[in-house]
Amino acid sequence: MYKNALIVLMLFSVLFFSSCQKSEGTSENASPPTLTVGMMSAVDAAPFYVALEKGYFAEAGVDVNLVLFTNGQNRQTALQTGQVDGAMTDLVALITQTASDFKLIGTLSTDGDFPLLAKPGLEEKQAVSAGTMEISVTNYLVDQYLSKNHSVSKVYINEIPARLEAVVSGQLDAGIFPEPFASIGALRGLEKLFFPGIPSESLNLIAFTEKAIQEKAQALNIFHKAYAKAVKAIKADENLARDVLLKYIPNLPSEIQDSIHLPAYQDPRLPSTAFMQEIMDWTASVTGASYQFAPTAMIDSRFIEGL
Repeated sequence: MYKNALIVLMLFSVLFFSSCQKSEGTSENASPPTLTVGMMSAVDAAPFYVALEKGYFAEAGVDVNLVLFTNGQNRQTALQTGQVDGAMTDLVALITQTASDFKLIGTLSTDGDFPLLAKPGLEEKQAVSAGTMEISVTNYLVDQYLSKNHSVSKVYINEIPARLEAVVSGQLDAGIFPEPFASIGALRGLEKLFFPGIPSESLNLIAFTEKAIQEKAQALNIFHKAYAKAVKAIKADENLARDVLLKYIPNLPSEIQDSIHLPAYQDPRLPSTAFMQEIMDWTASVTGASYQFAPTAMIDSRFIEGL
């Protein structure tokens, strides 16, 4: 009797121990946290796709889904309806967003290029017409690029293909386009002009919803670390960036692969307070609004600290 009781007790102990081991292992075998982030069709996206291709997100324990958007309106809809946790954006959009009921928080500056495309001979013209978007970093850049040496007439054309056709056809003298689309214009005979030192800091960012900041902090830490790792890989081999841009951005002609002007991808950082204030002041001059918040209210630096 005593012997049987002892056997039962030992069996119970084994089963209990096995149960504990299974219970403790459940968290290890559970699905990894997920993060869905909107990308735009720009060279800024390259490090994120390199991180995805090389498995940097997965090996660090986060299931990252990158969703490519071809226009800002669709991106905004996805953010507001919770389809994505965050997305690529820019300082002008972030400023106007911060002033709205649906706030985004910038966590990382990204590196992009906005060349001016023009017909040959633009430098000799005093009065020029330029295609841009009104409440946009491209409008800010038109001022920075051209207003010193030219009298500028701005034409607001939101859609990139329509803006490009206006320049190619001669309806406009120039227009600002993000890379890699600027390289398509160069393929069609336009000059791709760069202005060293303008802007003085990056205008582009990754921003996340307040909900994602609050509920997915660990995943965001991993996301930013993987970005830093991808930037390091691109510095060692820039073809990694060219390859993913051609792979993930639709309808790019293969002929532009080697002519895409890549930015100097930098380690994780955020814009300075002074630069954000400059862009806030410019945005206020365009929108007529008064932004009653500090520049630091738009960003959260904790995810890039120490990277």
